Amino acid sequence: MTEGKNLGISKTTFIVGLIIAIVASSLISVLATTQLALIKGPKGDKGDKGDTGDTGATGPQGLQGATGPQGPQGLQGISGDEMVFARWEVTWYTLTGDYQRGASVGTSSFSPTFFYNWGSGVVFLGYDDWIAFDATMTINMSRSGPVTFTIGADDECSFYVDGGLFMSLSQRLAYRTTSRTYNDLATGLHVLRLSWSESYGLAAVSFDCDRDILMWNP
Repeated sequence: MTEGKNLGISKTTFIVGLIIAIVASSLISVLATTQLALIKGPKGDKGDKGDTGDTGATGPQGLQGATGPQGPQGLQGISGDEMVFARWEVTWYTLTGDYQRGASVGTSSFSPTFFYNWGSGVVFLGYDDWIAFDATMTINMSRSGPVTFTIGADDECSFYVDGGLFMSLSQRLAYRTTSRTYNDLATGLHVLRLSWSESYGLAAVSFDCDRDILMWNP
């Protein structure tokens, strides 16, 4: 028996035909879309926008009321009196070998009450030994006595009221204090004086009293 003749198409021919069919279909779709766009009529013109209504006029501003009269100025307060504070004015001296004042070497000032403990260090302008001072301070008593005064010293110290010796630490010893009350110190101005000296060793000096006598109104 003779084989039948093969009437089928090749695989390559089939694929080429399929590609041609797809491309042809795409071209037909593009042509149809273009033709529809050409057939569509032109777009109509946009209508004119209507006019905006006029804004109403603003009414006139009312008149400003008159300013009231200024009130009277208050009385100026009385200026307070400035307080005066007492202060020691100090003159420094060298101390001679027989414990007398030598040459003056300078001045300074102390607060009205004080305690200076120099130990073995410098007391004034490089002097640590053989140094002394005389200090004066004016007070203004607004009351009469009594007033208690206290002095302290290492080595020696003397305290005067209005030129009269009131108490002293006359021996050259380590630091110690003494107090005494002036019972009938009158009102008004008084001059206090404190004399101190240091020969060698440790050095210290102090002063205290009733605080109310150390400040006053001028």
